Amino acid sequence: MQSAPDGLEEAQPMTNDDPSTTEADQARREAVREKAKSVKARIRRRKHARRAVITIAIVAAVVAAGWWVWRSVGPELERTVVTPNNLTGDAIDVVSLLPEDERPERVADPIAIDVYVDYMSPEAGTIEASLAPQMYELVADGVVTLAYHPVSLLSGESNGTQYSTRAAGAVVCVASESPAAFRDVNTELLTNQPEESSDGFTDLELAEKVEAAGAEGVSDCIENRTFAPWVSAATARTLDGDLVGAEGVQLTSDAMIVVDGQPYEGAYDDPAEFSQFLLTVQSEQYYGDTDSGSSDESE
Repeated sequence: MQSAPDGLEEAQPMTNDDPSTTEADQARREAVREKAKSVKARIRRRKHARRAVITIAIVAAVVAAGWWVWRSVGPELERTVVTPNNLTGDAIDVVSLLPEDERPERVADPIAIDVYVDYMSPEAGTIEASLAPQMYELVADGVVTLAYHPVSLLSGESNGTQYSTRAAGAVVCVASESPAAFRDVNTELLTNQPEESSDGFTDLELAEKVEAAGAEGVSDCIENRTFAPWVSAATARTLDGDLVGAEGVQLTSDAMIVVDGQPYEGAYDDPAEFSQFLLTVQSEQYYGDTDSGSSDESE
């Protein structure tokens, strides 16, 4: 058996068994462990601190948002409902707003047109821009009645400002206090709407737009939101069952036209299609009566 090279057997004890070397290594390792513990502890403290800051920030944001919504909406919920003047039920009859000597003569059985509008609805704006001129012409001819129903279905879509309710309330202020300006104001607010999901116009801006459209003496009514509670109550009544005069028909959109109890399902930007629908409704009424008479005679 060959012996190990000189010096090898003596070198091994110095690496593995020298007490002084082992103690030094252990001390260094212990120092490293302690330092690692210290670093980990600092990291944990920083993480906890960041989490605490984030949590506080989230809670503060939620509280602030809740406070802001309560500040904007809460007082409306507690206010007394004030009933407006010049309305027929929950509807604004455009003819009844006119002075008596300016009201057109009506045919014996005019077609009833009811328009349900949310003042932040683009479709409501399309109805007013495209179909309302035709409706008003027919009103002047005395062959139809026209009633607007302000509703607030999109109040939650204006970043908490309840724009739909406030705008509808502004229109009701006009119908109640300055009725001669209703058509111009109604058209202005429907065809020059704020963008969807925006804050909408402020109360002051609404008052200025309404005054510019010709209404007088309604600024306080608008800025005080006098009829906002009434709008909310009227909307709830509208959603509770069938629409007035329309059996089996319910409000299914933030803009809707009902003609003699029948919902118009055509294009809102097509006056010709709407005109044809009116003729169809009129023909059904007329020929229905005629058919009944012919049937009776044949019997």
